[in-house]
Amino acid sequence: MAKRKKQSSVDKSRYFLSALVGILGAQSLLFRNLDSGVFDNFSNLADKGLDSIAQVGPVGSAILALGVGVLFYRLYPKFEDARTPSRVISAIVAFFMALSIVIPRLMKNSNASIDSYPNYVGGVPRWHEPIFWAVFIIQLSIISLALTVGICWLMEKTTNINEYGRTNTKTDSSLKRHGILEKWAQLFDGSFGHTALATMAMVLCWMPMLIIQGPAIIDIDTVLQLVQFRTGHVWDPMTMVELPGFVGQDHHPFVDGYLYAIFDKLGLLLGNEILGFQILIILQSCVAAFSIVASLIWVRKRTSFTDPYISACWCLAAALPVFPMNTSTVLKDSTWVPIFLLWMVAFFEVIYRCNKGCAVGWKLVTCLIILGVLSGLTKKTSIYITTLSLLLLLIFLRKRIVALLISVLIPAALVIVLVPVAVLPALDIAPGGPQEALSVPIQQLSKVAILHRDELTKSDLKAIDKVLDIDRIKPNWKASSADNAKHYGYKVDSSSKDRLKFVKTWIRLFFRYPKDYITAAPYLLEPFFYGETYYRTGPVRCGWWEAGGLKIFRGYPECKPSYTQEKIAVPLKNALNKIPPFSFLGAEALYVLWVPLLALGLTVAVKRYRNLYYLIPTFVNWCSLLFVPTHQVRYTLSFLFCFVLTIAIPFVIVNSNKGKCSQTTPAKHAEFSLSSRSLE
Repeated sequence: MAKRKKQSSVDKSRYFLSALVGILGAQSLLFRNLDSGVFDNFSNLADKGLDSIAQVGPVGSAILALGVGVLFYRLYPKFEDARTPSRVISAIVAFFMALSIVIPRLMKNSNASIDSYPNYVGGVPRWHEPIFWAVFIIQLSIISLALTVGICWLMEKTTNINEYGRTNTKTDSSLKRHGILEKWAQLFDGSFGHTALATMAMVLCWMPMLIIQGPAIIDIDTVLQLVQFRTGHVWDPMTMVELPGFVGQDHHPFVDGYLYAIFDKLGLLLGNEILGFQILIILQSCVAAFSIVASLIWVRKRTSFTDPYISACWCLAAALPVFPMNTSTVLKDSTWVPIFLLWMVAFFEVIYRCNKGCAVGWKLVTCLIILGVLSGLTKKTSIYITTLSLLLLLIFLRKRIVALLISVLIPAALVIVLVPVAVLPALDIAPGGPQEALSVPIQQLSKVAILHRDELTKSDLKAIDKVLDIDRIKPNWKASSADNAKHYGYKVDSSSKDRLKFVKTWIRLFFRYPKDYITAAPYLLEPFFYGETYYRTGPVRCGWWEAGGLKIFRGYPECKPSYTQEKIAVPLKNALNKIPPFSFLGAEALYVLWVPLLALGLTVAVKRYRNLYYLIPTFVNWCSLLFVPTHQVRYTLSFLFCFVLTIAIPFVIVNSNKGKCSQTTPAKHAEFSLSSRSLE
């Protein structure tokens, strides 16, 4: 009787704690500070708190609170039973994740649209206000507590899955009781028919969004490429310098330009210009869907991920609008990301084989080379990501040196050396301006020169003045982007020697003006903390009307959305940005920061340290984001599309099993056909 009363008391405590976390957690996530007056008194704070609920609606707020409370109630027992190390690790990870959620919400001035999750606002925290501290502590504590319980549950779940995995379905007596998720996972066995079926099913799920986004979204960069290839009017879009005698410019990858020009020509031949790009969007979506399915096949065959989770990942990719919203855009990033994801699958397979002490094989090396070249030709920064990732893998693993060295050198030699030296001149393509690689140094040094010109030495000023016109930059400089500094200040007649001295000066002055360097480019932090969402839409075409842009898609007005875009796509995007859980599932920071950090933490927690090699491209990709000229969510699309591979890293089997690389783990019942045929 006493035991029953004690258990009842524990249940009541859990109910109360769960209700409290649900209510306060929902309020913490929904609270939006629009002005500093919210912290002047508790009356203003209460008003803004009620406003945040009203913006989502009382029903939506109640559902969010109930959902957070129920999740906490269901997951808390696992936290109570967990070991102390698991509790400590989950608490540390949760604390830093909560900081990334809470701190940006408690800023002073808005720098982001209220329609954009997570409705972060930038500015100066009001640390001197007691109310500010009260709100900060409550939000940080509640969100940390909820995340701690969730992460601890995830750690325990990861340990169980890695320990027991999936039973052999050939001999499993419970086969008849398998649900639809287990049955659907059978499609990811690597066979051609099943792969095609899973790919087409995903494209069909995307089709409504592709139609809503239609007839096509032609980005401003793509309009530039089309104008140049169709009209022959070629210019540098940053410096606005005319480039006569060329048929195009490599400011945006020339391969993408030719690809878009081909489908532009196809549409004209078919009698409807936009039809060519609709065909391209369908093909682009098919390749993107196939790349996601290929990643699921690899995960199912090389990890202890159970079938329901494999199917759930497919369902998430098929149902979440962020994927078709991006594949419906004709832009180099959307064209590139499926190729890069396939390269990631090949990269993961190399690590898997090396960890098991098996041969990499010439087919897999060929796959790495071809995908590395294609990804490098469709997005310039990609060749540096793939090359550096393979080079670091070679250094850390010190295995299969010849195969890895070939995979490093051939794509780099073709894309970095052969293309600019031989291919571009042969095609009469003007090279891209060297200022693009110097975006961040230009942004940071220009600010230092504006603020501290009198403090700089003559040699420093000379090195800067050889590359930048500070007087032109000063009235046009913006912290939100390096484009203005490049456009107004970069000197096109600067030599490679001048640029080298400029970079050396940039490195040296960092140690004198670190604060100015950081404040000069705040946008570099946005993908990690202040990012928006991957929900996107846009007009059919926009930009460069003065250079001939009006000749492209004459039937569509400048920068105006189509009927379906205006009536459905734009309201849908705004709704998705506001409504949990879609707002969270589309958040850039979720995929750029939180998913990789969770993968890292879980990998360390289960002591599968060799699996940390799989995070090399993520780390290199993070570094590449520190050199972009501005913040745009399209720069981080690879984190979104690679989410399945990333979350599966802690579950990759690491035990050595020499001579059986083509075989799956005992928990897997089918051959890994995709690997043995195309990645061997």
